[in-house]
Amino acid sequence: MSRRTRRSRRPLLVLVTLLLAAGAFVLWTRSGDTAPAAAGTRTPPPSAAVPSAAVPSSEAPAADPDAGTEQEADEEPPSRPTATTSAPQPEEDDGELTAVAVSLTYTGYDAAAAAVVAGGYAAGVVEEDATCTLVLRREGVELRGESLGTANVTTTDCGEVRVGGAALTSGTWEAVLSYTSDTSVGESAAGEVVVP
Repeated sequence: MSRRTRRSRRPLLVLVTLLLAAGAFVLWTRSGDTAPAAAGTRTPPPSAAVPSAAVPSSEAPAADPDAGTEQEADEEPPSRPTATTSAPQPEEDDGELTAVAVSLTYTGYDAAAAAVVAGGYAAGVVEEDATCTLVLRREGVELRGESLGTANVTTTDCGEVRVGGAALTSGTWEAVLSYTSDTSVGESAAGEVVVP
């Protein structure tokens, strides 16, 4: 080879070396690194550089879907108007009371009390707050005495009813025991009682 050929190749090699160095430099500056990486170290991938605030942490408390219902369960439900119902009233047919059988069990004159006494009951009804009335009639005069009925097993007892006073004159009186309650009414057959 001639010296002229060797001399012409030397500038070409220098040029190629410079071009390779320039290309390496351009690649190195485009990668964003300001210094070459040290041997044996790895640069983290771009995804690892994302701030941790953007990635949901597993340690962060998760929203409790039942939290709202627990709070609502502790709260009192809104009050609603409620219809109040009273105890059912006994049925009456067009305002009429049920007829009951009344028995006059005894009548007599009590000289110590100067009064006619009588007793009886209403059969088939067991009621409180019933009124038993003894009615005495003689020659257009009508006298009355009352007692409260008392509930028994199958009847309502009238107890002892008394009729006295100055109008109770000597003679034979007609006696009738009547029974009245909120649901029932009745009266006994007429009996006689003699006032001495």
